[in-house]
Amino acid sequence: MNSLTRRSFIAGAAASASLRAAPVSERLGIAIQLTTDETASRNLLRTVREAGYTRAQLQFSWSTVGDDFLSALPRWLKDEGVVGDVVGAYVNCASPSNVLMDCRRRDLIRAIEFAGFIGAHVIVAWTGGYGKGLMTSDPRNLTREAEDAICRFLEPYHIRIENARLKLALETYITLVCPDAPSLARLLKRLPKSTGAVLDPPNLTPVARYGQRDKVLKQMFGELGNRIALVHFKDFRLAPDGASYQLPGPLKGEMNYRLFAEHVAKLPAETPLIAEHLKPPEFAAARKELLPVLEAAERR
Repeated sequence: MNSLTRRSFIAGAAASASLRAAPVSERLGIAIQLTTDETASRNLLRTVREAGYTRAQLQFSWSTVGDDFLSALPRWLKDEGVVGDVVGAYVNCASPSNVLMDCRRRDLIRAIEFAGFIGAHVIVAWTGGYGKGLMTSDPRNLTREAEDAICRFLEPYHIRIENARLKLALETYITLVCPDAPSLARLLKRLPKSTGAVLDPPNLTPVARYGQRDKVLKQMFGELGNRIALVHFKDFRLAPDGASYQLPGPLKGEMNYRLFAEHVAKLPAETPLIAEHLKPPEFAAARKELLPVLEAAERR
């Protein structure tokens, strides 16, 4: 076992054990976008900690960060008292050459190797698609060939992910490959248990079924079940055009958050819970509003 693998194993095991033992008030984390500027990143991490969070999903531009940033980031996290449970490595698995969010094919390997240095145990990637952006649909995204492409892309990485004691969580959207829970569950049946799903109701609710969103939410948990590797908390409402969504932060849209929280409370305690679509001035207020909903569901 080389030094990277050993450190990754020890850090990942410690983070996982800590997450299992923690109450929801400590498990709730937040998604943040870091930059290579040390002062700005430390200030953001300090804002996270001062808002009451100790855990985060870390996102940054993989296509621009170098080894100096990755080497320094574990120290910044430790100094500011934040655990990076989740690392965003949003490669486009269906069409990796179509970069959707600053993460290329080769960056997935970098993310797998980096995760252990900060004790992360989940990496997030897009199912992906062939459109020019995340919000751009493409008829090819709805084909079996697109799902085949994801399986082919991921096949060389499975052993690396398993050896690093990681979970790869696939996130999708209504415009991407596997745009709902049934299709995402179908894909996961073809992949090893080290690959799971991001449970994010706005991303998995077809616009045509928005009026049935409670029923669709229940279906998500039923379809994805024990393959749920990560939960994202934001909200949604129909956009004025009636053909897309507005995506505000948690409890700021029209999702049935009590129903959502009741289902989240039944998931394994080690499942990371990440609030997103929030700006730094909103961090503390979002936590203050979201925690009572989650804690009430946990008590029921």
